[in-house]
Amino acid sequence: MQRARTAKNKSYFKNRFIKYLVVGILGVVTLIVVAGFVARSYLTKDYLVQEIEKSINSEVEMEDVEISLFSVPAEISLHHVSLWEKGRERPLHPPLQIQELTLRASLLSLLQKHINVSNITIRGADITTIHREDGSTSLEELFESPKKAAEKARRKKEAKERGEVYVEKVEEEGGFNVVDQGDFITSLGGLAIENSKINITLEGMKIRLECSEVNMKLSSIKIDPAKLAETNSADLSVRGKVKIDSLEGWQYGYLNIRGKSTTQIFDPETGETEPEIEGDFLLQEDSWLNTRIPIITQSWGHLKVLEKIGIKVAPLPERATFGRSQSVSVHVYRGKITVKKPISVWVGDWELAALENSWLQTKTDEHVIRGELLASESASQKFQALLLKGLDLLPKKMRRKMAYEMESDLFRDGRLLIGIESKGDFSDPKIKATGAIKDYSESIKKAGKDFLKEKGADLLRDLFG
Repeated sequence: MQRARTAKNKSYFKNRFIKYLVVGILGVVTLIVVAGFVARSYLTKDYLVQEIEKSINSEVEMEDVEISLFSVPAEISLHHVSLWEKGRERPLHPPLQIQELTLRASLLSLLQKHINVSNITIRGADITTIHREDGSTSLEELFESPKKAAEKARRKKEAKERGEVYVEKVEEEGGFNVVDQGDFITSLGGLAIENSKINITLEGMKIRLECSEVNMKLSSIKIDPAKLAETNSADLSVRGKVKIDSLEGWQYGYLNIRGKSTTQIFDPETGETEPEIEGDFLLQEDSWLNTRIPIITQSWGHLKVLEKIGIKVAPLPERATFGRSQSVSVHVYRGKITVKKPISVWVGDWELAALENSWLQTKTDEHVIRGELLASESASQKFQALLLKGLDLLPKKMRRKMAYEMESDLFRDGRLLIGIESKGDFSDPKIKATGAIKDYSESIKKAGKDFLKEKGADLLRDLFG
């Protein structure tokens, strides 16, 4: 009897558990179906366009919206989205076009009419932006709040009426502010841009960057809007091809680049979007620079002095290829690119390198490059032979010492080394030779010989100032 009652109780609890389980499953399914109707009732194309246009200074066009609530997390996909300046007709080529933008969001947040985004994927974007000499960009203006944009327009109009030139204040700069969008950015776990194009015009440098096959991914995003100084980082991986053109009509070069870095996304003081990137980026073998870049042509001009002693300097080839590590290690912040490890290019069989802490400000075209020029092996051997010929005329006890000093001062691994420094506008650099090079003429003069003094010392003065 007891055994039968126990079996009956087990059957009762088992049946009750199954009943609750079935009811629970049906409840969840019903909830999802209801959520689908609710979400679809307000996450329409027109609703999203209206909400986006309320929050930013752009006209928005969208072809379609898809909502998938049966995936975990839920997905919202926007298809063929275009943005352009508010108040204007749709241009033939809007500055921001996206084939597909997918948001992965919490289902519970959708029920609460709030999109709590965990991941964003952008595919097939086509972005065009201008970086102006005052530091502003045309793209960030699209994402200003309408209130801020209206205030800026009012100030511009007043300045024009007074006959003044409007200068944008730092606090007026537009763009995405993490403090204003704290709930959104705290939930964001990843951002990916796939198979996209980005065209950037740098007005100050008179350069256009055409970036194709762009693939970027921000991951391990750790951001607390209330503690940006401590939590404001993400891992960045990037891959793409960059064609560098002069606005004057000729091509600077081509970079096929890929690599990883750590990045700070926001300015800790203002909360504005201000990426700070530090990393190593590999350059593929097909990367090259045009030798018409002013710093290369002017550095090459310093070599003409070698022809005084019969060392022929070859004409500049059309292209320079990257040397040494075949990589670029840089720190990028507020438009300033700082070299962390030497970057070198091969010009024929000569090598020109920008050394650590050289920098270029892309907003203003200002730069300071401390570099070095390594002569070809053949030119170095000829120069070395000339020095040794001159040293043969010195007393034997001076010969070895002078040979050692000259080898240490003038050569590296058997190649003639010339230090250079470039300053000012990158498009019109002021280049001079540098280096603490001794004046060997006094030693030679004491020996009563003039061969090296006439042929060598004057040459060194010309090369090293």
